[in-house]
Amino acid sequence: MIRGRSYVLFVFIVLVMSISCSKNEINPAYNEKSRYKIAENGIYYEKNILESVDPVSFVILNEYYAKDKNHVYGFYAVEVEGADPESFEVLGDAYAKDKVSVYWDSKKLEGADPSTFKRLSHPSSTSYSADKESVYYITEKIEGSDPQTFRIFHHSLAKDDKAVYWQGEQISGADARTFEYIGGAYSKDKNNIYVQEKIINGVDKKTFEMIDSAVSKDKNNVYYKNLIIDGADSESFEVLVCGEVVEPKSLEKKSEVKKCLVEYRDKNYIYENFQIENGKLNVIKKDR
Repeated sequence: MIRGRSYVLFVFIVLVMSISCSKNEINPAYNEKSRYKIAENGIYYEKNILESVDPVSFVILNEYYAKDKNHVYGFYAVEVEGADPESFEVLGDAYAKDKVSVYWDSKKLEGADPSTFKRLSHPSSTSYSADKESVYYITEKIEGSDPQTFRIFHHSLAKDDKAVYWQGEQISGADARTFEYIGGAYSKDKNNIYVQEKIINGVDKKTFEMIDSAVSKDKNNVYYKNLIIDGADSESFEVLVCGEVVEPKSLEKKSEVKKCLVEYRDKNYIYENFQIENGKLNVIKKDR
C-alpha cells in the first residue's frame, strides 16, 4: 500500500502525466466518422495539421463536411469551391447546400435550386434527389424526369409517370405505366422481366420465380442474372442455405445468409460458382 508522502508523490506524477498527454491528444470530433479532429494545438485532417484553417470558427458538420468563417471543406480538407460558409448546411449523407448551390460530396449539382431541393429518401438508396423542376442521380440531372411522380423502388431502380430508370438512365423500352417491382434486383412490366436494367430474354412471365438476388427460373430455364444456366433442370432446381431448402423470394439479400453456405442444385448437378465474362456465363458445377 502507498502511504504518506509516497502516496502524494504518486498522485502528483499521475496528474502530470495525464495533463501532458491530454495536450497532444486529438479530441473526438462532432461526428466520430469524420476525419477532421479538433485538438488543443490545432485542427487536423487525419494526422495532418491544417495550417490555413481558422481554429476559432472551425466546426465539423458531418463526416463529409467542415467549415470555418472563410471556407467550407470536404474530403481531404479540400475547399468546396464557391461555397458560402454562412449559409452552408448539410442535408444528410454527402448532400449539402448554401444560398446559391447544392452539393454532393463537394461537387455541385449544376442547375439545382437550393430553395426547393430535397433528398429522396429510401431505405436502400441515397442516390436520388430532386428540386421543383428535376430529379438528380447523384450529381447528374435526369433530363425529362418528373419530381412529382418520381418513385424509388430499390437501390438504383426508380420511375416516374413517363419512364423507368436504372442509375439515373432510362431503361430502354420499359413501360412506366405497367412497371412493377418484384423484389431483389427483379422487376417487370407488361412486356418483359428485368434484372437490374437488363431484360431476361425469352423468359416465361407466367411461371417466373425469383430464387435469390441473382438467380431465377421459369418452367423452361434457370437464369443467373439475365443469362440462361445451360443444362440446369428448372423443375428440380433449388437453393440450400446451411443445408436447408429455401423457398423462392426468401433471399432478398445474400448478406442475410452471412457465413452460411449457399448451395444451388438440381437433380443432376451442384452449382458452385457463376461468373460473367464478356457477356458469357461460366458455371462451375459437379455431378451429384
